Amino acid sequence: MKKTVLLLLISLLSACALTGAKDENLALRSAPALSPMAATQTAGVTQVGPEPAIGLLAKRQAWCLLPEPERLQVDEVLRAQSNNSSLFQRLMLTSCAPDKYAQQSQDLIKALDQQQLSEAERALLALIDVANRNLLHTQRERDTLRIKLRDTIDGISNIETQINSSETPQ
Repeated sequence: MKKTVLLLLISLLSACALTGAKDENLALRSAPALSPMAATQTAGVTQVGPEPAIGLLAKRQAWCLLPEPERLQVDEVLRAQSNNSSLFQRLMLTSCAPDKYAQQSQDLIKALDQQQLSEAERALLALIDVANRNLLHTQRERDTLRIKLRDTIDGISNIETQINSSETPQ
C-alpha cells in the first residue's frame, strides 16, 4: 500500500472522528448512544461533539483489521508526524498486537503522559497503561520461568551425565 493511500486513510478516519451530528433532534437521539462525556449542554441545547477517545478507538478498530505490513507502514507515516495526535494514534496502533509491542507502547504512554490531554484521553491512557503494565509484568515472569526451566533441564542433564559416567565399567 502506498504512503499516499495511507495518508488518505488516516485523513478519512480523522474526518469520521470529527463529524458530529448537526441536526438538533439527531443530536438528542444520539447522545445516549455515546459516552456521557460526548454530550455537552450549551445554552440549554444538547450538542454532540466529537470525542477524541471515540475517534481513536474507531481508528484502532480499522487499523487492527489491516495486515501487519500495512500497520507498519501506517506507523511509519505517523512516526513522521510528531504531535500529540500521532503519538496517541501510534499507541492505538501498537495495541493491535500488544504482546509484540508492549515495550513500545510503554514508551508511548510515558511520552503521552507528559502531554496535555483531555479527560477522556487521560482516562483511555490510564486504561491502556494498566493493561500494558500487567502485560509487561507477565512477560517478565514468563521470561524468569523460562530461565528457571532451562536451568532445571540443564541440572537434570548434568545429573544424568554423572549417573551414566559412574555406571560405566572402568
